[in-house]
This record gives sequence, C-alpha cells and structure tokens, in this order.
Amino acid sequence: METAFLPKMTPFSKRLVLILLAFFLIWPLTVGIYWIIYEGYTLIDQTKFPQLDESIAHLLETSSPDSSESQKGAALSAAIRNRLEEEMDSSFGWSVNDLLVSPTRWLDNRANRQRGTIFATRMLINFFSTNLAKYGKVDAENELLKEAREKRFAFTEDSWWLPSTEKEYRKGIALIKQYEANLIQGNSIFNLRSDDMYNLLTFMLGPEFLDQPLGLLVQSNDEVPYRKLDDRIYYTQGVILVIRDFLHTFIHLYPEIKAKGGEDNIRIAFREMDRICTFDPLLVLRGDHDSIMADHRGKMARYLISVRERINDVTQSIRR
Repeated sequence: METAFLPKMTPFSKRLVLILLAFFLIWPLTVGIYWIIYEGYTLIDQTKFPQLDESIAHLLETSSPDSSESQKGAALSAAIRNRLEEEMDSSFGWSVNDLLVSPTRWLDNRANRQRGTIFATRMLINFFSTNLAKYGKVDAENELLKEAREKRFAFTEDSWWLPSTEKEYRKGIALIKQYEANLIQGNSIFNLRSDDMYNLLTFMLGPEFLDQPLGLLVQSNDEVPYRKLDDRIYYTQGVILVIRDFLHTFIHLYPEIKAKGGEDNIRIAFREMDRICTFDPLLVLRGDHDSIMADHRGKMARYLISVRERINDVTQSIRR
C-alpha cells in the first residue's frame, strides 16, 4: 500500500539514474584497470629510481678521498657516462628512435627521460673534457673525449639507421672508457684545481644547464599543451638522474665540498633529487591557479628550484 504513494520514475529519470550510476562505477573501474596495467609495466621497465645504480654504489665503495687523482678522474668520468649506459641497457633500450610501428615508440615518458639523460651527459662531458682533462686552458683537448663529445654524443637522439643513435652513443661510451683506462695507466690527464670545483658547480647552475629544464617546468600553463606536460616532467628526471650520479661521486671524492658548503645543504639537495627521480604519477595533472587538481609540473619545479638553491649555497661557500 505504501508504494502507491511513491512517485513513479519517468523514462528520462531512469536514463539519468543509469548514466549517473555508469559514471560513478565506470571511471573508478577504468582507473583501476589502468593502474594494474601500469604497475605490471613497471615490473618490466623501471620508472622510479629511489637509489643509486649498483655501478655507482660500487664506484663509491672502491674509491675514496685518498685515491689518486687519476683514480678520481676515472671515477668522475664513469659517473658521467653511467646513466646513459643504463638507459642503453634498459629493458627496451634506447626507445627515442624506435619506429612508429614499434609499441615502445609510444612510451613517451621513458623517451623524454632519455632525452634529458643525453642532454645532461653532453653538458657534463663538455665541461670535463674542456676544463678537467688537461693542465691548462690553452692545452690541447684529449682526442678521445673530444671525439666523444663533438661527434658521438652530439649525434641526434632519434636516428634509427645509417647510423643508429645506439651505435653512435655506444662508440662515445667506449671512447670515454678508453680515456679512463689511459688515465689509470698514466697516459691521460686529469687536473682538478680548487677553482674548478667552483666553476663546475656554477656551470651546472647556469643558463646552459639546469636553467634549461627549469624553464620547461615554470612556463605558464596556458602556453603548454596538456599532452606536453609529462614530457617536461620526465625530461627533468633524466637530467637529474645524471647529475645525482655525478654529484654523489664528486662530493664523495672531495669531502671538502661538504665541509665548506654545509652537510645540511648537501643532504637536502640529494633529498630533493631523490624526489625528482621517484616522481611518477599515474596521471599527470595540470591544476591551474586555485584548481583542486594537482599541478604536477609545478611540484617538479619546486623540487628543482630547491636543488638549485642548495647547490648555489654550496657553490658560494666554496668561493669564500
């Protein structure tokens, strides 16, 4: 009897209820399926890098501040090339240059991480070769490093064939390893002066290096297409992965940097780098102004700015 007093649902009301139910049920299911697929993918191909690679950890274990200058130079050189080598040997290799028909071509997060990796590798090897691998600025550059930086690593990152990017980058890595072997044998030069420490950190902070990814992160939202947001985030991650390897090795071999620059500055800088290297949201969002959505590009920018400020404090302390 009581049901007679309940209002009857019109066909329109029924359709509206079904649409609302579908909305509230389907989108969590869709996100859940995507999450499962993505988690499965991460078991095959690493997307977060909370710790240093085993090769860098081994490098730190087998070297010390008491090592010879040649050993220190070889270790720093190895730290520069490490991340590029890791990307080349990763599950899907160098995917930036994969053909459109290849499924790995559509893995743009890893592709942009690799673009950041080669950018940072180029920057560091350029400074190393032109400043640290010779006694004075007017001295001739080491031929192995010169070929690696000017010819092999300068090669475009997206060439599939004739020659392929992988072939050129592996040649560059081989040239650097040959320099390291010659250095240990006493047949090459490594000369790091106190002013080189300051100049190196200043170079890293400058417009040619860290300012480049920072500019990609702080550009106004309305100037960046939504599909490009994640590209800039993972590009920055690739840059920092290289810098993290190098700075861990650099500070390990030259503890006076920490003594002058302050342990807290170093600790916080590495903490922020770790956050960048583990930044991997399921979906990259663009919260604009007072939006309730996350602004993932803005978060990455804050981490990078903190890294820059801490390294800058260390740099200025070294100068004093």
